[in-house]
Formats: sequence, C-alpha cells, structure tokens
Amino acid sequence: MSASSTQRPRLDIGGSTPLLVRQETFTRLHLGKRFLFASDLHLRKGVAARVIDELVRLAADARPELILLGGDLIDWHSGLEPLRELIHQMSQTADVGAVSGNHDRWVGVSNVRKAVLNGGGYWLEDQPFRWDADAVIYGRTSQQKIPARCHILCTHGPRPPEIPGAFDLILGGHLHGGQFVFFERGGRFYPGAFAYRWNGLRFEENGSTLLVSRGVRDTVPLRWNCPREVIVVDL
Repeated sequence: MSASSTQRPRLDIGGSTPLLVRQETFTRLHLGKRFLFASDLHLRKGVAARVIDELVRLAADARPELILLGGDLIDWHSGLEPLRELIHQMSQTADVGAVSGNHDRWVGVSNVRKAVLNGGGYWLEDQPFRWDADAVIYGRTSQQKIPARCHILCTHGPRPPEIPGAFDLILGGHLHGGQFVFFERGGRFYPGAFAYRWNGLRFEENGSTLLVSRGVRDTVPLRWNCPREVIVVDL
C-alpha cells in the first residue's frame, strides 16, 4: 500500500514544500526489514544544503537498515562534494548504496561514483550488495544472481525485466511523476503516462513489483499535484 503522512500543497515552486514520506509494504517474503529509497536528488550549489538536511533527518526518523539512491544524484560539478557529504552523513544511520542516472553523465559517472565511494557508500553498478543471507541488492540487470530469498533491483529508469520473476522488487525514478499531474487512471499519472507507461507509483509486472519514486528534486523545479518524496519500504 502507499500512504502519505500529511496533506501536501498541490503547487511546488523551487522545491519549497517539505518532502513526503511514502510508505510501501512488500511483506510476502516476511523478511522483517526496512529500507529507504530516494531518487533524483539533482544536487547542485544553492540547493544541496537543504536537500542534505531533509534526507538525513528523514533517514534518522525512519530508521531504515539500508538506504538506496536511484540515480540523477547531481546536476552540476558543484553537487559532487555535497553528494559525498550526504553519503557520509546518511552512512551514520545505515549502509548506503547508489546507482547513476542520465543527469550524472553530465559530469561523468566516474566522478559521481567516486563521490559515493569517498562518502562511505556502495556503488551498486560495480557488483551486487549482499544485504544479508535473505536479500541481495543489484545495480544492473546483467549482474549474476547470488542465492537469496529476495532479489531487489535498484535502477534509474523504471521498467520490468524481460525475464519474468528475475527480481522480486524493482526500484526506479527518472519520471518525477511527470511533475504535472492532472488526473490518475489505472494507477498511472497523466499526461505523463501518455509518453511513458510506468508513470505511476506501483505496478505488478512479469512476477515483479515495481515501485516508482516521484523524486526528491527537479532540474526544472516546478510541480503540480506531484509531491516530492522518498519511499520507506517494509519487507
């Protein structure tokens, strides 16, 4: 299920509204675990300090056992040091794993990877992260599977894998919910879903559950009826 803690304003200019904490449950494996997923941070000079404060505070409040970041971590080179600092601070709460997004290529994925590693995080595109004996986190669909009860894919652009049941849970962002939501139909947000069918919150496809984040920030910071968010998932 999805839930928000409070009612949010419908219009957001410049990321002025507080982050929504969206709660999701995925309990069919009964692992008794919790993680936080944040995507599309778009860190850069002038906005990074507030984003860091928001994410560190929400992570401390949610008390996840793992924090996953789903790409588009920065917009400009000025976001590299804030990203390193964010990873460092969140690592005091839980292990942090990250993947890249299309915006990260603007400054070089290798630079973004270095900032994550220097902050004490894990770069999931290098190799899978064994959370524990029951769960493994992957950063690429091509990575070799490790025996476990639960396989989770952390990615940027949301789509189910071609092989049915390849992952129990898939996490994605990239779409920002379209940023302007005029109506919802069949679990999809429009008009964004006219261009990309996975523009919504949660989908069940090919034996996998796909959770799509509306993201923490935007390069063009204007939204309507599409709150900024992080996702807290109970397994």
